[in-house]
Amino acid sequence: MTADLTALRARIAAIAARPRGFSTPSSSTGATSPSPAGGGGQGGGASFKALPANCEEELTPFGPVLVRREGIADKGDGDVGALATCLGLAPDELRRPLFLDTETTGLSGGTGTVAFMVGLAWRDGDGLRLVQYFLGDFNQESALLWAVGQCISNAGVLVSYNGRSFDWPLLQTRLVMRRADPAWPSPPHLDLLTLARRVFKPRLPDCALQTIEQAVLDLHRADDLPGTLIPGRYFAWLRTGDPNVLDPVFTHNRQDVLSMAVLLARFESVLRSSDDLDPLDRFGRARFMEARGFEREAIREYRWLWSEARHGGRLMARGAVGLRLARLLRREGRWREARAVLEECWQTQTYPYPAAIELAKLLEHQARDLSAARRIVSDALGLLVLAAVPNPQWRLDLERRLGRLDRRLGSYADRVFALNG
Repeated sequence: MTADLTALRARIAAIAARPRGFSTPSSSTGATSPSPAGGGGQGGGASFKALPANCEEELTPFGPVLVRREGIADKGDGDVGALATCLGLAPDELRRPLFLDTETTGLSGGTGTVAFMVGLAWRDGDGLRLVQYFLGDFNQESALLWAVGQCISNAGVLVSYNGRSFDWPLLQTRLVMRRADPAWPSPPHLDLLTLARRVFKPRLPDCALQTIEQAVLDLHRADDLPGTLIPGRYFAWLRTGDPNVLDPVFTHNRQDVLSMAVLLARFESVLRSSDDLDPLDRFGRARFMEARGFEREAIREYRWLWSEARHGGRLMARGAVGLRLARLLRREGRWREARAVLEECWQTQTYPYPAAIELAKLLEHQARDLSAARRIVSDALGLLVLAAVPNPQWRLDLERRLGRLDRRLGSYADRVFALNG
């Protein structure tokens, strides 16, 4: 049974268990007043549920929503110059980040998944202001979405972790499902997962937020609630009203949001200088600079890594560095430097087949040495035949290149014979 099916059954059970017609008469008008969990004011008929600790009810034009607010000290200097330059964002926007993370009733998204908690944080003076909006009942969703929209309207840039593919589309879907005002603000969106994969993936098993926390930020959670169990905790609270089951959910969401603030500052320091980085992180930084078009900075980093690896530095794949360095040098017209790098890769058998392909291209098109290019391709094909795990794509590329070089050499020989008789 999948986690989504389990969550759906728990939700159905929670709805079925609610007593009908619960309301509190008003002393003057006879209208119903909100229940302690905030659901009664919208006609939802919610049963009594004790509020989670430090939560209060906040009124919106669409009714009440529950919220927990907290001020947090932040010792960071707030500098974003390197990030703004590399990402092409306005510094003023990046100085007003809004960190966003949701907790949902399911993990796969879709129209039936609801964000029952939205954690938000932004810079406020010398610290951070953390706000966690929470659904006391499903009929409070319009109020929650309105409150979140008010926070987003003041943001310079939206910052999330995997939010571009999950949190943000989910919230947009819920706006449509609720037929809410479509004019929700849409600031620039910075998904830190994309940066983490580019910079830190070379040395990490994965780029899950908790992996990044431990390996990059040196943050270690104690007794953290796994994300897969969070929907069940919410449905348990709807069913039983026990606020204790929600404490780990609030803590988990709080840590997710605050970790993004720390990670954003870490990326700024990484992009500003690479001097104190692990070589593999430095390799990731160079890849990011290359992808963003800062080729001179990338060449400088690749050169340092190439030299460091030559002298026994810790680097997993020196050939990968050499290949990237040679491609950038060739792109800038410095093909003689690129040739020296590729020849060393080929001679030392570090990343030999891709190096042979790139070297053959360079010899054919820049050096105009067809015989040398053919020799490299022929030797690489012979080596590939003996490989323990042959690569069909490399073999096909080398065979095509060998055929073209043979044709060019043949036509060149025919022209020489015609000229000399």
